[in-house]
Amino acid sequence: MKRFMLSIVLLGMLGCTLGAGSWNRIETEYTSIIFEGRDEEHAQTVASFADEVFLELASLLDHKPDKKVPVLLAGRPAHSNGFFSPFPASITLYLSSPTDRFLGSRSASWLRSLYTHELTHYLHLTSPIGPAKYLFFLGPEIPAMNTALMPLWWVEGITTYAESEYAKGGRGDSPLFALSWQSPMLEDSLWTLSQGRYNSSYPPSGRIYSTGYLMVDYLTRHYGKESFARVNSTFAWFPFFGLNGALKKETGFSSKELFDLAVEEQRKELPQYPSPGVLFSPDSLGDYYLPEPTGLGLLGFSHTLKRGGALVRYTPDGSVEELKSLPFIDHDSISLTSDGALFSFAWADPYHVSSIPLAPASYSDLMLYHFPSDSFRRITHKEMLFQPLLSEDGTLLIAIRRTGDRHTLVSIEPVTGKTTVLYDNPLGSVFEPALAKDDTVVVVEVVEGNSALIAVDREGRVTTLVPPTRSEIRSPLFADERSLFFVSDDTGILALYRYDMVTGVITHMLSDPQGVLKARLDGGAILYETYRAEGVALKRADIARLSPVTVTLQEPDAKQQEGQEIIFSSKGFVDYPRLNLVLPFPFVSENSLQPGLWIHSQSLLRRQLLTAQIGWDIANAQVVGNVDYLYRPGPYSLGLNFIFEKERTASVALSFPLLYRPGLYDFKLLSLQSSLTLITSNSNLLYSFSTSLRFQVSGRPNPKDFFGAPFGFTSVGGQIIGLNSVAVSQARIFGSLAGQARLFSSSQMLGMQLDAVTDSSGSLKDALLYEGFKDEGLDGEAKGRLSLYYHIPLGLPDLPIPYGGMTGIGLSLSAQSALYLKGASLLWDEEIVFSARITASVVLGSGLNIKPFVALAYRLGDGAFSLSVGLNGKAVMVTEDTPGL
Repeated sequence: MKRFMLSIVLLGMLGCTLGAGSWNRIETEYTSIIFEGRDEEHAQTVASFADEVFLELASLLDHKPDKKVPVLLAGRPAHSNGFFSPFPASITLYLSSPTDRFLGSRSASWLRSLYTHELTHYLHLTSPIGPAKYLFFLGPEIPAMNTALMPLWWVEGITTYAESEYAKGGRGDSPLFALSWQSPMLEDSLWTLSQGRYNSSYPPSGRIYSTGYLMVDYLTRHYGKESFARVNSTFAWFPFFGLNGALKKETGFSSKELFDLAVEEQRKELPQYPSPGVLFSPDSLGDYYLPEPTGLGLLGFSHTLKRGGALVRYTPDGSVEELKSLPFIDHDSISLTSDGALFSFAWADPYHVSSIPLAPASYSDLMLYHFPSDSFRRITHKEMLFQPLLSEDGTLLIAIRRTGDRHTLVSIEPVTGKTTVLYDNPLGSVFEPALAKDDTVVVVEVVEGNSALIAVDREGRVTTLVPPTRSEIRSPLFADERSLFFVSDDTGILALYRYDMVTGVITHMLSDPQGVLKARLDGGAILYETYRAEGVALKRADIARLSPVTVTLQEPDAKQQEGQEIIFSSKGFVDYPRLNLVLPFPFVSENSLQPGLWIHSQSLLRRQLLTAQIGWDIANAQVVGNVDYLYRPGPYSLGLNFIFEKERTASVALSFPLLYRPGLYDFKLLSLQSSLTLITSNSNLLYSFSTSLRFQVSGRPNPKDFFGAPFGFTSVGGQIIGLNSVAVSQARIFGSLAGQARLFSSSQMLGMQLDAVTDSSGSLKDALLYEGFKDEGLDGEAKGRLSLYYHIPLGLPDLPIPYGGMTGIGLSLSAQSALYLKGASLLWDEEIVFSARITASVVLGSGLNIKPFVALAYRLGDGAFSLSVGLNGKAVMVTEDTPGL
């Protein structure tokens, strides 16, 4: 046993060494920047401004931590993201910049803006304020307790404010972001402050950012930048009634009153002119993006709660006909012709050797859908391509490709998928290519926050059409052979402009109080995207009623002066578990309550997790508890467990994939899981070895799929047990077959699960018990349990509750029964268990997502019933009642 435990420890130490991999670090005065060796150029970039931003934000938030801020750079994901994570406190920056420019085009540096946002989270959420200030002895991450009841709008409000105030650009300087509250205001349908605590399934998707920015921007402008830190500190001392008390102490107004003041201030700035267009898309909840004219009619992409993403056709009578479900693509990454659709789809590879749990490797590949044959053809593999274009004859494929934190223009060979660079400016990025009939490509080029329109011909010659301007430029689209439509915020709101390619004249075409996002000619009218409270919509405006005006766009912002370049030295990084928390945690051992501690330790890359419960057995005067260690480097995971009570237990578990195949509509995974356990008690040694092979096919869910997407799952495995010798004393074989299917086109699901087990001991009393009941079953050489489920989503409420909101609710009905093999006879246990379970989806505090449930089960044979209350599928309280007992 001691040798086994020593081997386990050595495996853990090996894992710690392997965790280093090819990761390096750069240390500045206030940060420790951790990155893969291939991303050192970007690490040097972040290091060049890291300390400057740190000092600015430390002053804003009145917190200057003693230890260096861990900053993880993730270069493997294809899409943009970033986040603060506790345990241990760190920030993660995805190198890939956003293709939709959600921060706005005036963001001169994606990495600086993202770093500013995430560092604000770090300094805000690690501040030692409130009771946490005096509980430092419980571990370095004890300030996380302050976020438990903190509304999400407060968490994201200060970051959205900081990215706009302390970095160039940001959402606070973006008219597109402002539309998220301006359109609901114009329609008198703005969400409440209570609903701003959490995100829901309804637009706008990021209302916690909109709510937070309105509140924090108003607070800091009227009461000073330092007011945020004061309110935050007051709140931490007594968070149970929200921010009302803290805000009232600082401003004299409650949080709701302050929100009303901020909203009223914004209402005064709303455009007062009427919309020039009439609604073209359905007057219903959902996003309807600008369609393209093809031989099949007007084809476009839409996304609704009912069906998710889909290709649709707009019929002459004004209805929308669904042509093909496309559940998992970006709306701006699809191009349509009469024969097909070219689009990019994203997929992740969590088993890549360089994946980390916080940032798995991912890709964005091109897929071609052929309408006549209703078939798909994958064009590229493991690429990072976005916003593709397909010529009408299908011979020319254009896209932008992620290159570090920039995007370049490439062409793709339709058969081989080979890419060729057409245009690459090392100082900036290009977006949203538009294709002329002569195959000239026009793109938006953004350099240091200034936008321009450039044309690239087939020989690679570049022509500047609209020179760099501070005005944001979006969505270029050829209106005809000599002119180009584009969208700009030159007047403070996104409006439609026309560029004459012969004269170079720019004309303002139309403005809509709810903005213009993209437009094209449709006969004698302009068909354009706009932003409504219910989502992106389409409107149609008669050209004859418009009054075009010649304009000149704003001058560009001056180029920022570059300081002296400093090269920071880098060295290898070892990813070891770091102590996070040590909490008093009494636990049960030997059927009695023991005093103890709970310890949590995790590495910065989240590849290693060590948790422990350590206590003192008073009666036996000995240390008791358990220790768990998990190592997950990407391709596999290794788990170790030690239990030291009256019995000593040591176990090791290994899981790794044999096959992983992601697709457009589902992904397939074949995996092997094995474990070995040793138990010593009273000089006896019990060993157990088990292994199982699992295969699953999981679909992609629609928005209303409360119980998940359709899936199929099967597994088969075995276990052997021995006592005090190598000889096997007991063997068990088990297997499962499960799945669920969609009921017609709804989000209701019919599910089935068949579990079976056979054991050489002939004792199966403790196997495959009925859900909700603890009674032992009948004995036999084999046992099978059949479960049938009917899952009914009851809706996606947007219901505020104390400290959060309810965003989903569903009902599950099920029936279970079992069969036994006794000798040569197959017996039914003459029991059927019926159950009903109500499950809710709830968001609490600063983003804790939970699914509480209540379940009632009834056993038909003896009339017994049970009531279960639980969380995330696991019962925490079960009450059983059997008549006559």
